[in-house]
Amino acid sequence: MHQPVNGRAPRSRRRRYGWIAAALALLAAAGGEALATQYTQERIADSARRNLNLATAPEVRVHGFPVSLQVARGVVTEADIDAAHVPADLDGRVLTVQDVAVHLRGVHRERDGGGRADEAEVTATVAYDDLSAFYGVAISRGEGDDRVAATARLPLLGQVTGSARIGVAAPDAVGLDDVRLPENVPPAARTLLERALERRTPLDQLPEGLALRSVAVTDHGIVARMSGHGVELRPRTA
Repeated sequence: MHQPVNGRAPRSRRRRYGWIAAALALLAAAGGEALATQYTQERIADSARRNLNLATAPEVRVHGFPVSLQVARGVVTEADIDAAHVPADLDGRVLTVQDVAVHLRGVHRERDGGGRADEAEVTATVAYDDLSAFYGVAISRGEGDDRVAATARLPLLGQVTGSARIGVAAPDAVGLDDVRLPENVPPAARTLLERALERRTPLDQLPEGLALRSVAVTDHGIVARMSGHGVELRPRTA
């Protein structure tokens, strides 16, 4: 029987077993990291679903490594939330927001189950069909990046089309103003259309710390951008 030379075989086996143990440890760590990531994303998704009154949970992506350490510290470095068909309570009426994209930095979990973000950026897209239902007149893209066209059917006049400027009326309100109508529109009809369009629409459920920065007109609808610091991840009216 051959004997190992200078103990090389046992050392080789120990070295091989050491690599196997290290590989198993890495796999276990990766599995734990995957579970931590899944748990964190599901928790944020469930909170967003409840706060935004969604029928289904939104898509959530947590960034930064390791997520397990972020969970242990109670602060998530960065997270993205994408939601569709979000009902927004505006001035006592509901406006459906087609797409909402949220980017959060420094997400802290509060003791009451809510959350707070050191920084938040939100982009919300509202389709023209939903705007039309909300304002009661047909809304479409107007000229430039800050005007919408509005078309209404009026008794005796038939179809009348005008335009209005849309923009930021306040940190928590969207506004329509500068209504322009054809000169041949009678005063009564002009007043009716101006009342339908010239209005400030408060964002009743905008979270504390988040403010409206800009509103732009695109081919697919209007795009509102909001941002803020120390944003409470719950509706202001909650």
